[in-house]
Amino acid sequence: MTEKFFGFALIFTGICVLVYLLSLAVPGIAEHLLLVSGQVLARPWTILSHIFLHANLRHLYFNMFALALFGSILEKYIGSRNFLFVFFSTGIVSSIADIIFYHATLGASGAVFGLLGCLAIIRPKQVVWTLGVPMYIIVAAVIWILLDLTGMFYPDNVAHAAHLFGLGFGFVIGLKFRGKYKEPEKPKEHGEVISDQELDEWEKKYMMP
Repeated sequence: MTEKFFGFALIFTGICVLVYLLSLAVPGIAEHLLLVSGQVLARPWTILSHIFLHANLRHLYFNMFALALFGSILEKYIGSRNFLFVFFSTGIVSSIADIIFYHATLGASGAVFGLLGCLAIIRPKQVVWTLGVPMYIIVAAVIWILLDLTGMFYPDNVAHAAHLFGLGFGFVIGLKFRGKYKEPEKPKEHGEVISDQELDEWEKKYMMP
C-alpha cells in the first residue's frame, strides 16, 4: 500500500520563509518564538515555535535547502504521516538538548538532522554531497557526528548538541521504519528460457554426428 504524500516538507519550508520575513517586518516577534531555556516552563510553545525561526538569510537558506530536498525524499519513502512524526519528534528531542546545553536557540537544524538520520537508516546508499564530495548518506552521517562532537569542545554559534540529539533520534526511528520501508531488492536477471523442443533440436543439430 502506497503511503499518502502531501508535501509537508515543502509546506514547512514555506512556513519558515514566511516566519523569517515576518520577523523582519514585525520587530519583537522573534522574542516570542525563541527557545530560552530558563523560560521554557512559562513559554512551552517555544519548544516547537523556535524550529520555524531563523537568525539570518544564510541560516535560513541551508536549513531550508536540506528540509525541502531531503525532507521531500524521506516523505515520499515513508509517507506524510510518518514524516510529521519524524519531524516533530526529532525537533522536540533536539529542543531538549537545546534546553540542557544552551541559553537560547532557534532554527530547524535539529529536526532536519533528524530527517537525515532517519533517511540514512532506511536508504543508507542515498548519495548526498558533503564537504563538496558525493558520498553515501550513511557515511555522511558519520562525518556529521564527528564534526558536531568536535564542535561540542570548540563552542561557536551552532547548536551541535541539538544536531547530535536530532540525528541520533532519527537513527532510532529509522531502525523502526527500516523493515517496512527498506530499499526494494533489484530483480535478478535470468537468461532466456529454452524449451525442451528447442533443446532437442539444438542437440540434433550440433551434438549428434
